[in-house]
Amino acid sequence: MLKSSKLSERFKKSNVDVKDDIPANQVKNDEEIEFSIEVEDDLKNNLLKKIQSTPVWFDYPDKKQKELVLGFLENRLNFLDVECSLEQKNNLVEKLYSFVSGFGPLDYLLSKDNVTAVFVNEKKNVLIEIDGKILNTEISLSDEQLNLILNNIFKMCSQKFDNTRSIWNLRFQKFHINIVYPPVCDGGISLSVRKLYDADINILFEKNIMTKEIFDFILSMILDNKNVVISGDINAGKTFVMNVFLNSISSLKRSILVQEYPQFICTSDNVMKFIVPDSDREKQLLKSSILGFSPECVFTDLNMPDCTLAERKGYVSSLRASSIDSAFSKLISNFMSKMNLAEKYAKTSVLTNFDYIVQINKFKDGTSKVTSVVELKPARTTALSIKSIAKLVDGHYVTEIPQPLTSLKSESFLAQSNSMYSRFYHQD
Repeated sequence: MLKSSKLSERFKKSNVDVKDDIPANQVKNDEEIEFSIEVEDDLKNNLLKKIQSTPVWFDYPDKKQKELVLGFLENRLNFLDVECSLEQKNNLVEKLYSFVSGFGPLDYLLSKDNVTAVFVNEKKNVLIEIDGKILNTEISLSDEQLNLILNNIFKMCSQKFDNTRSIWNLRFQKFHINIVYPPVCDGGISLSVRKLYDADINILFEKNIMTKEIFDFILSMILDNKNVVISGDINAGKTFVMNVFLNSISSLKRSILVQEYPQFICTSDNVMKFIVPDSDREKQLLKSSILGFSPECVFTDLNMPDCTLAERKGYVSSLRASSIDSAFSKLISNFMSKMNLAEKYAKTSVLTNFDYIVQINKFKDGTSKVTSVVELKPARTTALSIKSIAKLVDGHYVTEIPQPLTSLKSESFLAQSNSMYSRFYHQD
């Protein structure tokens, strides 16, 4: 590795060595100057080129990188025979460093409250998600910009790039990052950065995902060690809803969380968290370990419940399905396949091992709602086996929720003091 002093000298050297390349609107002024967008773009482009030609850039901590940006800027301004104030110089350093650190040019989009995700497709076009709708920003990244962002992501996530892997699922702070490389992604690299939100019970009600009555009922069933399936469309909000319930019970029950990707936000010491391994052997070993820990409640966010874990009580799992009927059929097919059962016995196993299915659907306007809650119980016919507890009809819920529910009402979670809410969400 190069010594710091030598690297600094190399980094200060501008990639542009002839004055013919200087933008026409960039001239010296004896007074303080205002830098135009064109000048800033020129500085950003040259900085990108400099970083691309400096392999050790990503080995340095943030402080050192910022020092190198300052050196580059001073050298570039001297070359252009431009003077500026210390305040202007500091502002430029911050702009330039923001451009080449973190998610780079995507940071601006991710900073917007209404943007829930940012995507870069194989053509390096940038798209955003707002209220569940995908919009084209008409922004395109250069190869240098995309490579810089990817390198920054691996650095931020403390991951070393391995060119034998085509798919990466990473977590940085409150972002879930998915990167797909060729040949899995045909035509180029695909990147998605999705915001992860705190498991705040208030959001359930503010976004009308479910009513307080339905929340109370589901929570009471989980606390009563019932087996609950959270079913829903892709990106309907299954993970978020499960996260809310996990945080709600975390101070009351020793729980284990198994997730495919690190998307849950849970800081309770009462929850053990695992990422499902790739190999089948390790998956079986993890399952044995989970049962060996004797948890009071197990949450799995794998888009298909585990047949073995479903045989115990206190199991909450996700399932990717568009309706209650589809969810029920998928559960039966899973038992037939995994447990080698005939359809009749697989159906009996599903009705015996699972108590409730909560269906969440995403609508055309981007909103997500619980559309149905059903109770499962063995009976002679399917119609008798599936009892509706709550159903969304014309924007309103028709419910048959038994009363009284439980002493744990949603109002107690929302209270600001001396409440179950403060107990459930207390953080050291």
